[in-house]
Amino acid sequence: MTTEEAPDYQSLDSQWRRRVREVGKINFENEEMLRLGFLTVEDLKAATDSEAPEKYRAALEALAVVRRKLQKADERVAELQDVESLIREIRSRRIERVKAERLERRAQREEAGKAKAVENRRRGTEEPTYLGRAVSHGLCFEGGDAALTASLQLPELHTFLDLANTLSQTPTRLQWLTYERAADATDHYTRFEIPKRSGGTRLISSPKPALRTAQECVRLKILSHLSVHPAAMAFRTGRSIADNARLHADSGLVIRIDLKDFFPSITFGRVRGFFASLGYNSGVATVLALICTDAPRAKITLDGKTTYAIVGQRALPQGACTSPDLANLIAATIDARLTGLAMKYGWTYTRYADDLVFSHKESNADAAQLVRIVTRIVSDEGFRVNTKKTRIMRSPNRQIVTGLLVNEGVRLTRQDLRKIRAFLHRCQTQGIEQVSAEIGKDARAVARGYYAYVHMITPETARVMRAKHSWI
Repeated sequence: MTTEEAPDYQSLDSQWRRRVREVGKINFENEEMLRLGFLTVEDLKAATDSEAPEKYRAALEALAVVRRKLQKADERVAELQDVESLIREIRSRRIERVKAERLERRAQREEAGKAKAVENRRRGTEEPTYLGRAVSHGLCFEGGDAALTASLQLPELHTFLDLANTLSQTPTRLQWLTYERAADATDHYTRFEIPKRSGGTRLISSPKPALRTAQECVRLKILSHLSVHPAAMAFRTGRSIADNARLHADSGLVIRIDLKDFFPSITFGRVRGFFASLGYNSGVATVLALICTDAPRAKITLDGKTTYAIVGQRALPQGACTSPDLANLIAATIDARLTGLAMKYGWTYTRYADDLVFSHKESNADAAQLVRIVTRIVSDEGFRVNTKKTRIMRSPNRQIVTGLLVNEGVRLTRQDLRKIRAFLHRCQTQGIEQVSAEIGKDARAVARGYYAYVHMITPETARVMRAKHSWI
């Protein structure tokens, strides 16, 4: 056993001090090193023989380290006099830590939620995937035939943003105009009825300014660049009812066939298919079809709250500026088929809106065969013939096409001419102001409209009329 100076024992507790006094410092150290495993009995024997002083010295140093650690532990235990207070402190700190972590996670979730909401709003307005239950299944802004669109000299449209810019709308406003709800507090159309010439009334749906602007853009930037079939005579610049009638003048046989519910028969699906046929992807075609079609709605007021509920199928509305052009363009297939049929059997064919007109030079031409084939073709093309309005007119009986007599040239019917003359006479005898008050509109403007109509058909009659009523 070496006699080198041992560590300071002043800080040892009373038990250790008592043991030191009993066995001596050296023996106490040896006992501790044996107890703690720093030395073995063999090591002690070797140490007494002075064969391993270095190992013994290292053991002493390690023992000193352990003692210092034990001393610090004793000091800490001495400080912890109240265990319950310590437990409460630990619990309090843990609760505070958990609260802080929970608040941090909540803040992260809120931040992520805000970012997601912003992204959803952006996607909802710039890349919508839903615009209503019955109209959204084709809302995908991918694909299309850009080469075909370019060949038709149409605007390049691929996304909802492209559409918004082309239609002079913000994405949010365009979504508002196209979103279809079964019932809504807003109606994008002003609806009213006007009397038909043949009796009954016709529903007119006039778009409100925001929608009218979008429809006008569709008409000018897309529809006006497309050509309609030559047989289509209505809704075309430079064509009139007189032009349509002249093609059938002085015929032996004239047949008029009316298409039932012409505009309502051109449904949302057909309009979307038409825009897709121009090379636009299904998403663009869907939005364009939503702009140009509408479902009839009923106004319902309950508890002072007004709602407009859908009561029919979405189709071309009568009153939209796009409906006439779309009707002519979509009916191009039926016009082509009926033109081919007419040429095959020696007939002349034209269509003025929903009025199909066939004429033949021979009064004994087979009208029944023609009507039967036309009815089948009309049905094949998704339309219906209004059999109650089919007219077969043989010469020399009166033949009327778009309201005009065509037996000998084209002229006004006696009834129409009498009606116009009676109105002009009434204005001249009763005064423009009184007649205006009675009819609820400017009587002079009505008179001038009648004059222009007569002048378009028979200029000679119009000149006589103007000479008699110079105030027109």
